[in-house]
Amino acid sequence: MSEVHVMYRGKQEDISFEDLFPAERYEAIGIAPGTEVVPSNVTDNQIRAALAQYYDVGLNEFSDQYIEKNPNGNITIRANTPFG
Repeated sequence: MSEVHVMYRGKQEDISFEDLFPAERYEAIGIAPGTEVVPSNVTDNQIRAALAQYYDVGLNEFSDQYIEKNPNGNITIRANTPFG
């Protein structure tokens, strides 16, 4: 099971991919019905839309967030700032 690691408003949270992308929300997120949804085929905009719905905030809350899709299927969302 893939995890979505979110750093948002000073907090860190791990959300299962399935909880962030439930089938009943596909259309609202911009995913066509019948599509197999896995971490490798969702777009950054779909991830942002899913997060906005999950947190019940406006889409602009995640417009500046950096989204990293990891080879292991996990997704990391964090502030778009350099490390090191």
